[in-house]
Amino acid sequence: MVTDRCPGSCEVERNGPKVTKLAPGLSGPQSRFSRIGSASLPASQFAHEDKLYSQLQSAAEAADPPAAGEFSLITRGVTVRTGAKAGVLAVFNRTDRVMQLLSGWGAATGADQLPFSLHGRTGFVGRVLESGRAGGEQIESEAEPILGITASGARLTYAVGAAVRPPGGPPGALCVGFTSRPAEGALTLWQVESYARLASLCLHEAGMFDGLLAATRLDGLTGCLNYAAIRTELDREVRRCERHGRTMSCCFIDLDHFKRVNDRNGHLYGNRVLAELAAVLRQGVRVGDTIGRYGGDEFLAILPDANESDACALGERLRSQIFTTRPSGTNERLDMSIGVAQWRPGSSADEMLGAADAALLRAKDSGGGIVVGAGAVAAGARGDVARGRAGTR
Repeated sequence: MVTDRCPGSCEVERNGPKVTKLAPGLSGPQSRFSRIGSASLPASQFAHEDKLYSQLQSAAEAADPPAAGEFSLITRGVTVRTGAKAGVLAVFNRTDRVMQLLSGWGAATGADQLPFSLHGRTGFVGRVLESGRAGGEQIESEAEPILGITASGARLTYAVGAAVRPPGGPPGALCVGFTSRPAEGALTLWQVESYARLASLCLHEAGMFDGLLAATRLDGLTGCLNYAAIRTELDREVRRCERHGRTMSCCFIDLDHFKRVNDRNGHLYGNRVLAELAAVLRQGVRVGDTIGRYGGDEFLAILPDANESDACALGERLRSQIFTTRPSGTNERLDMSIGVAQWRPGSSADEMLGAADAALLRAKDSGGGIVVGAGAVAAGARGDVARGRAGTR
């Protein structure tokens, strides 16, 4: 049996595959969620939980509501802060016996189709949900339906998780996975528990946490990250790649001839169209990707664990979605040009942005409505990334 002690006298014992000691604030068999599916819970409690669960499900399925944004921010935050390779936030619907992944960062399962649901409680995430406790243990990636393999294909061998238990809400679990046991296990456990408490607050009152940060991080018109926030996020991702030997790419996105929309219809109409198109971009990227408004009608997409080829494919998908979208009140078709660049070891965030900007300029000079990779620019050719020009017009 291994025992970890974390700040605040948090003692966690592990004996085999189960966490056997409760963390502070999560203790006692009398706890409401310490036994998932317990028959001792009154029917009214299940009804109340079902109502809250339905609200959470609707939030996760909507475009980009405050609750979904909070879930993503918390999951991404705990994964980055702990140095983990992947992180997930899941809740359990006791009536339907379904475990639902509300947010994921770096995890392969359900990465492109949240909310991802799984019947029953299985794997490490299920054990944390079952116990209502916090702890860490070695895992076998093949036996983990949610937290076994990262989006980049790395197999995880160790996981740390903590229960998420909002008053009157469905039980949940916030878990992170590593390719090896973290060197500072006690600190890692404390960090996961701290983020789990934030998740409990957000599950209890949707929009609470996001509202605190919106004024400083979000662009008021589009709901994307603002310039300062997206640059901070880009720098953070580059440092993460440097520390962990990972890859990432970015997409510089510019709406083609958007000035004409403003000139013909006025800026109020143009702002509404810009907000609608930004929503399409937010919905079109993968879980764990980040979209920010760089300025005017330019956007920046940060794509962790994506090489240039992957990023070009995603960029073409975004371009096609924008082209087929009809903003409300018009039949006007809009298109966009995208420049793509992959981060290279030893390069800075500014250098990657410069490469993406050069690719974007090549796309604009070629007439717009295409995706161009920095590799094609460096080779002095447009390459086959211009394929988006045919087939959707």
